[in-house]
Amino acid sequence: MLGGACAALALAAGLYVARPWELALPDEPELRVSSGTFTGSLDSVLKAEGLDEAERYEVSSALRKKLNLRRLRPEDSYELTFSTSGSLTALSVTKALRYYELSVTETGEYGVAVRDVELREASGKLSGVIKSSLWESMSAAGVPAAAILDYADIFSWSVDFLTEVRAGDRWALAWDYKTDPAGKVISQKIRAASYDGAETGRKAAAAWQGAYYDEKGESLRSMFLRAPLHYRRISSYFTNRRFHPVLKYYRPHHGIDYAAPSGTPVSAVADGAVTYAGWKGGNGRLIILRHGAGYESTYGHLSRFAKNLRSGRRVAQGDVIGYVGSTGLSSGPHLDFRLKLNGKPLDFLKIKYRSSAGVSGKARAAVAAAIKALAD
Repeated sequence: MLGGACAALALAAGLYVARPWELALPDEPELRVSSGTFTGSLDSVLKAEGLDEAERYEVSSALRKKLNLRRLRPEDSYELTFSTSGSLTALSVTKALRYYELSVTETGEYGVAVRDVELREASGKLSGVIKSSLWESMSAAGVPAAAILDYADIFSWSVDFLTEVRAGDRWALAWDYKTDPAGKVISQKIRAASYDGAETGRKAAAAWQGAYYDEKGESLRSMFLRAPLHYRRISSYFTNRRFHPVLKYYRPHHGIDYAAPSGTPVSAVADGAVTYAGWKGGNGRLIILRHGAGYESTYGHLSRFAKNLRSGRRVAQGDVIGYVGSTGLSSGPHLDFRLKLNGKPLDFLKIKYRSSAGVSGKARAAVAAAIKALAD
């Protein structure tokens, strides 16, 4: 009561100053924020938000100095801020890990600033049990699509994820990744991975200087691809006595005929050099590649060669070197593929996995430790 009386007397005398908690502060102005992704153009976004043609032109002109507006994609996002009166006060566009920020001054002038998106670095482990497919299981566990493809690529020489996956198979990976402020994974790198399958047995790998190796230090990259193309079926196998469909008599067929539509890309099964690319009798258009350790592969009946392919050119495993055809003595589009070792024909389908390289010493120990840590 005494405090209240003193305050009343002071107020009457014009001497009282209100304490902060006794003041009625005005409410902060409520700004309207609109955000989304670009399903259309920037102009269509601004038009939907009620900006007139002149203002849309000014905004686009200002942003165009820093950003190619024709290259906005659905994965790019925007955020617009409006004042209580409905005027645009700010606009930001996020594209390719950069913010493009447009601000509006009180005089109506536009300014654009560009800065990098701040990424958060993290690491972790994920694992799961397959019920229907590797993709379904890893997606359900939160593995991004790009990381699933990286995982499948690591084991692509030893596991066929289309035909060898069984319910109950287990997978695991340890990875480092970066996320944007919204939590979206922007980039990732798998440190170690394993696949334990009923059909495949256990496969494990860890990264070392850009490649993946198993516990023994052997590269998971095989010297040879499993096949030189995506094919429909095998029309002829390796044999010493095969009835030729054109010549109509039996003779050896020391190769594999892969039936595939004309124009199907054909890839080099291993790193090597082109020793021949041209027409060769009944083989039609033929490519011969020389590989390391005395191996040689041939690709016959091609419709055409890859651009700039010529004798002496080096090619990498998986490079497209030609396209399926039916040139020479051929009854239909297919690839006649052959492999030799020191001049002796080999049955390519019976060649076991052959590691392309390996590591030893500290590198091997580091790989083994990373694989062990994955299981811990």
